[in-house]
Formats: sequence, structure tokens, C-alpha cells
Amino acid sequence: MKTLTHFRLSTVIVVALVSSACSTSQTKREYQPDDQLTAMLKQYNVNQTDGVNCQGYQSAISDCERLSNDLGALSMTYPQHQQIGFTAAIVYHQIGRDVDSQMVLDRLLSQQQPVSEVAILRSKLAMQEGNINLARTVLQRQVQLQPDHPELHATLAASYYLEGRYEKAEAVIATADRLGAPVWRTSYHLGLIHEAQSHWSQACHFYADTLSYQPAHRQSLSRLLYLSDHPECRVQLSSL
Repeated sequence: MKTLTHFRLSTVIVVALVSSACSTSQTKREYQPDDQLTAMLKQYNVNQTDGVNCQGYQSAISDCERLSNDLGALSMTYPQHQQIGFTAAIVYHQIGRDVDSQMVLDRLLSQQQPVSEVAILRSKLAMQEGNINLARTVLQRQVQLQPDHPELHATLAASYYLEGRYEKAEAVIATADRLGAPVWRTSYHLGLIHEAQSHWSQACHFYADTLSYQPAHRQSLSRLLYLSDHPECRVQLSSL
């Protein structure tokens, strides 16, 4: 009888331990950083496939300011988590809190293997402020870590364009193109580079090329309309 009682007690203990272990494992899975980020974005009607959009009337997010605060808090809880920090930085930037965005991005860039998207956004913010040297430093450092990332080279080309170093910008855009950057994007960059040098025919050719891939690309259409006083540009415009 004692043996049977002891066996039953042991069974109860084992079941309890297994249940506890399963519960702990389940809790850990539920509270992983990636899961928390996904749950938070879902709460704010954010489709992660489409990305966060807190800009303009098309935003489906009900309260971007509150989302930014929640993401900022989550980023402080997991300061090494690149995706959480990057998402917070994007929202900060979109609602005009660029200082907060820069602080998060700088923290992420101080890590050993930052993702390239972090460097790209940080460099764009630097260029907006006119700090071309910082933008280029960030990009060149990241290129050493991920030399085959086309968007890094495209953004680096933009830094040379802003300095008026058009030949260098064109060469770097060619690298981005070889690495697989979208043709419409490299064509638009080339249009800007040639327009800045008063190469009207080449500029309008590349703007038209952009529109052949992305018919809704408003910037290219705007440039073509602006340059329509030039006969070669009118030809490109009429062919659309």
C-alpha cells in the first residue's frame, strides 16, 4: 500500500514538473522580443510586410505618437535588438522626432554587426541636416561589413551627388546597379545627376526610363514636366 501511494505521489510530482516546464517554455516563447514587436505592431494595425507608415493621410495607424512611445520603451528593454530599434527609429523619423531617431540609430550602429538599413536611414538623416561627412562615414563603414548591399551604394552615390561630385556619384550608382538595385531607382538617380550637369537629353531619358518601370513615380514625371521646355524632353514626355 505504501508502495502504491509512493508511486502515485511520484507520478503527481512528475506531471507537475512537466506541466511547469511546459508553462515556462510557453511563457518564454510568448515573451520573445520578436513576438512582442509583432504583437505591438498588430495592435496598431501595422502590416509588417508593408512596413510602418505614419506619414500623411494614408496612414492606417490610429495613434503614431503613442506607437512611437511604445516602440521606444520596447527598444530600451531590448537595446541590442536591431529590428525593434530600427522600427522605433523609423516611426520617430516619420512623426518628426529626428533627434530621438538619431539616438536610437547611433546606439544600433555602435554594435558589432548593425543591419545595413540602420546605416542607410542614419545617413539619410545626416544628409538632410547637411552633414555629408557623417553620412559618408556611416555608409563607408557599413559597406565594409556588407559590400554587396545595393542600397548602401545607391545612398552613398547620393552623398556624392549632394557635394556636386557627379562623376563619382555616377560611378557608385553603376556599382549599385551591378549589385541588383532596382532599375527604376538607379535610372532616377542618373536623371538627377545628368540634370545637375545640364545634360537635358540624358536626364530626360533616365526619367522616362524610370517611368517605364514605375509609371506612378511622381518625382520623375515632375522632372520631365519641369524640363519640357527642352525639345528632347518634350519628345520623352510625349512618348509616355
